[in-house]
Amino acid sequence: MQHRRITLRHDNHGTRRHLDSAFPRGLETNLPFADFGKSPRRFSFLGALLLAIIVADPVIATEGGGTSKALGVDTVLSGVMPPPGLRLTTFVAYYDADHTLDSSGHDRAGITNFNVHASAVTPRLQYVWSGVELWGASIETRLGLSAYVDAHVSFDVQTPGGKIHRESSSTGIGDALVGPALLGWHYERFHQIAGVEFFLPAGKFDKTKLANTSRGYYAVGPAYLFTWFPTDAIEVSGSLIYLINQKNHDTNYRSGDEVSFDYGLGYALTPAWQIGANGYLYKQITDDKQNGQVFGNGNRGQVLAIGPFVRYHPSPDWGITLKWQHEGQVENKTRGNRFFLQVALKLF
Repeated sequence: MQHRRITLRHDNHGTRRHLDSAFPRGLETNLPFADFGKSPRRFSFLGALLLAIIVADPVIATEGGGTSKALGVDTVLSGVMPPPGLRLTTFVAYYDADHTLDSSGHDRAGITNFNVHASAVTPRLQYVWSGVELWGASIETRLGLSAYVDAHVSFDVQTPGGKIHRESSSTGIGDALVGPALLGWHYERFHQIAGVEFFLPAGKFDKTKLANTSRGYYAVGPAYLFTWFPTDAIEVSGSLIYLINQKNHDTNYRSGDEVSFDYGLGYALTPAWQIGANGYLYKQITDDKQNGQVFGNGNRGQVLAIGPFVRYHPSPDWGITLKWQHEGQVENKTRGNRFFLQVALKLF
C-alpha cells in the first residue's frame, strides 16, 4: 500500500507541518489543504490498501492463513489525503514466524520446527485530481502491485509412520490493488478518507504448493481512515477495513470475511522526526467454507500486534518510515514479526 502527508500550515512541530511526506496509506502506503474548516462534517466509509504477503498452509485461518490486505500498513497519517498530483510510495516488507497456532492460541499439535518467512516490494501510485470534488471531498485514484514477493514455509509433521518434513517456496509478482475513487475530507485537526478498494489476483496461484505469491481470488474492502491531531505534536491515526473475500475457483474454497484495524500514535520530536507506537488488530468474523461446507471449525483467525516506529520527513516531497510489529493474542494463524520500510515520493 497510500501516503497521507500534507503541508498543513505553519506550526512549530513537524507532524502537521510535513503531513505530506512520509507514509503511504492504503498498503498505506498510505491534501488539498487550503482552508480546512474547523470541525468535521461527516464520517464515511473508505478504502484501504495494498499488497499481501501470504503463505499457503490450509490448516490456518482463511485459505493459506493470509489476507489480501497487508496488515499493519496504514498506521501513519492514515486519514490524510495528499494534495493534487501524483505520488509514489514503495513498501518493502518482511515477515517471519516460528509458530502456527490453533483456535486456543497453542502451538498446533503434530507440527514442529515450523517457520515461514516472506518479503515483498510493493510500489503504489496515488493520483489526487486537481479541481475535482464530490460532497466537499477531494478525490484520489490509487493503483498498487506487489512487484516482487518471495515466500518460504517449512515444518515437520508427526505421523504414525514417523516424522515427515514439508517445505515450499515461491517467488514472483503478487496481487494488485485498485482504488478507483477514494474521498478525502480535511479540517483543522481532523482528516478522514472513505472509499472502496479492490484486490485482484495478479500473481500466480498453484493449489499444489504450500507457498504462493498470490491469494488466488478477488476481494473487495470498504474502508474508513482517519487522522486526528489533538495537539500540534501528537498524531492519532487509524484505518478500518471490512474485507469480503470471493471464492478461489482452483480449490473451491472461500475464506471468511475479515475485519482489520491498523493504528498509530505518534509524537513529533522535531519538524522532521516522529516516533511512536503502531500495530493492528485483526479478526475473522465468518467461517471459511470449502465445497459449500464449513471447513473444520471455521478457521477463524485473530491477531493483535504492536511495536515502535520512526519516521523521517524533512520535506513535504519525500519521507521514510521504519516500523516493527510483534504479534500476540493469535488464534488460527502464524505468530511472528512484521517489518516495514516505506518510502514516499512526490512525482509532480
